[in-house]
Amino acid sequence: MLAQLFALLPLLAVASASPIEKRDDSVLIRAGRDGKCLALAGLPNTLKYNLIDNGTPVITTDCANANTWSINRGSGSITVPNTGYALDIGLNPGNNGALKVWTSYPGAKQQTWYYTDDNRIAQTGGNQCLDEGDNGVQTYECTTGNTNQIWYTGAGSGSSTPSTTTASTPATTTAPASSGSDPLPSIPKGDVPADVAGQGKRIRLVGRDDLCVTVAGGFAGINTRVGLASCFANGDTFTFAQLFDVPAQGSTGPIRVHSSPNLCLDAGSNPSNGVGAKLYTCYDGLAQQQWTYSGTTLRTANNQCFDIVKESSQSFEKPYPTDRDAQTWECSNNGDPYQQFEVLA
Repeated sequence: MLAQLFALLPLLAVASASPIEKRDDSVLIRAGRDGKCLALAGLPNTLKYNLIDNGTPVITTDCANANTWSINRGSGSITVPNTGYALDIGLNPGNNGALKVWTSYPGAKQQTWYYTDDNRIAQTGGNQCLDEGDNGVQTYECTTGNTNQIWYTGAGSGSSTPSTTTASTPATTTAPASSGSDPLPSIPKGDVPADVAGQGKRIRLVGRDDLCVTVAGGFAGINTRVGLASCFANGDTFTFAQLFDVPAQGSTGPIRVHSSPNLCLDAGSNPSNGVGAKLYTCYDGLAQQQWTYSGTTLRTANNQCFDIVKESSQSFEKPYPTDRDAQTWECSNNGDPYQQFEVLA
């Protein structure tokens, strides 16, 4: 079948991309490799609060957390129902490319896909297929026998406004929200998952216990950026990116990634205003990795505090966005709300 597809693609490139009459208007698209489903990044807020925009990343996630799609066999666009946005491969697709959605332009080459009878989703007129790689969905050259490129459609628990509770996520109690004023009212409020004893602690912005300090990019490594994002539910694939081992209140020490205790929150060799927060290999006693948890601040020995860049914006990146960047900044004497953090009991 795939050989037949390659023969057809050049012809399909000049054909109309108008969908055929029979169309699945609200289905999950599930990877044959690992059973995860195609989804917009940032769900449920992306759809719940109409945050979808040109360039919103497309990832794979547990199907109960995924949105549905409109897709048909043969050639046509793949759209997010009731939004006017379509799956877009970009103007110069290639191996290991990221996926996104963009305003739907029926017939646009970068939005025209061929869903084959043997369950592959290829760019019409191109040689790239949707591929579920080690780090999630990507584009990759269509290859015979490559099971990473098998995709199924069907009804499921996903919806246009998906639930945040997954079948694989144990139910947990929800911690009470902070009573402080909201320092970031432009970010829609989400759930406040409780920390699980012995599994690390979330570092939360005071007044917004639903926003957690987060390792960006879905991978904890040397020089990985740290920002602020909506707290992930317990059991989510990326919960590890928000769980840390934090010094006790009033004490000084490293802030370690709980799942990777050899990686520490690092303020740079010369902590100063505007230095981006990151992870680095832990070294015992290294000054830039020593944080004093005092009241609601995390501060270094030279009076620099962990600080949220309030002027920053959401960073759309795979596999999830951060809502704000983080940095070090001179500790405020007036209770700067962007330097106030807490760990819930």
